[in-house]
Amino acid sequence: MRKRAQNSNKQFLIGTAAMAFAVMAVVIIFINLCLPYIKPGMEKKQIADLYQIEFSKGFAGDSAMVYLNDSLVWCDLVPADTTILRIHRFADENTLMVSRSANDAVSIFNITQKAGRLILRKNKDMVSMTTLDW
Repeated sequence: MRKRAQNSNKQFLIGTAAMAFAVMAVVIIFINLCLPYIKPGMEKKQIADLYQIEFSKGFAGDSAMVYLNDSLVWCDLVPADTTILRIHRFADENTLMVSRSANDAVSIFNITQKAGRLILRKNKDMVSMTTLDW
């Protein structure tokens, strides 16, 4: 009887070792297959373009939040009629969202890929944008 118990333990140990070896072999195969696609020094590309966002006409004393894509860029009171924000472009396609706390309305604008001046104006409850190239 003792011999049988030892054989089953040996078989279990050998089976476990074979499974571990098989897992290691699969991991090594996948690493070798993926290695040519991994590029060393792959960094985020820095874009030198700059958006200049100007609040003009009607924003003075109003609280505003400015989002570029999904990032909150600015959230504060607009101190004067001509407040200027400078934001570096960090993606190829950008969306500017302006939210005012007075009426919780969100104005959404698609922005061109080129840098430039974005002039925001408030007419009653609507926000309009004018784009000027440098």
